[in-house]
Amino acid sequence: MSEIVKMRDVRFDPGLFVNYRSGTVLDNLLCSYQGLPKGVNYMVIGDPGVGKTTIILDLIANIERQAAGTRILFISAEMNEIDLAVYVQRYPKFGDLNIMFVESDFDGGRHHLQEIEAVLQQGWDIVAIDSFYELQGIVKEEEDITMRLAETKLLSLIKRHNKAENDTRTNTTFLTIQQVTKSGAFIGSNRLKHMITAMMELRLDNPKNIYSDRYVVFSKHRRGDVGVKLYYNLSSTGDVSFDEQRYRQELQLRNLQSSVSTQLRDFATQFDNLFNNEIQ
Repeated sequence: MSEIVKMRDVRFDPGLFVNYRSGTVLDNLLCSYQGLPKGVNYMVIGDPGVGKTTIILDLIANIERQAAGTRILFISAEMNEIDLAVYVQRYPKFGDLNIMFVESDFDGGRHHLQEIEAVLQQGWDIVAIDSFYELQGIVKEEEDITMRLAETKLLSLIKRHNKAENDTRTNTTFLTIQQVTKSGAFIGSNRLKHMITAMMELRLDNPKNIYSDRYVVFSKHRRGDVGVKLYYNLSSTGDVSFDEQRYRQELQLRNLQSSVSTQLRDFATQFDNLFNNEIQ
């Protein structure tokens, strides 16, 4: 039977609410009190070629630079060492990240799930996975189980580490890239959706034009705002470039729209009161 509690009686370590900062304007979108929170799950989806892996690698590399000693792990189930070597040539700071490569074992006999469990048990602050769907498929094949059961095992593993059930008692945050359908819809069960603290979407202004402007937007967010766009450019300078000026302008526009909406509602209320008084 589940225990019934009052939140005022629940005690947390204050450090749990000190976020990881990247030092970029993206921190403003990640959480209302800035930065990437601890012990949460952020899912990342987006149009093909929009730069999901690059954005995540850039984020965790920036966090690692901002906070020395932060333990970060990137689990790659999509790309091998040769693939990621190309990324490091373009973005040298990615070369300092801890990376665990997970590839399908066609010869059989290997069980990556057990290896991942052993590595995560060491305790990590942030774990990025690229991608959940691909990792789920590998677990399915190696364990000879259904996709649903593979998802259950991975979600159970994530939940345990969110709650600091590891050797260092660290509330691990997971950044998980997920694949989408051709129409851009999220692939995954309702269980997966419910475990997500926030859904970060990387989109193109024109999905049919890979060269159109790209932006970050949250469609679900328990820790921040939804619908605010942050445009970015995958430059060749070694850093992702965010358009902070355009972001500030959009915030001003949203605030203005909110203010006007409030004024209209107040005016409507005053009119209704006046109309009702006239009838009486």
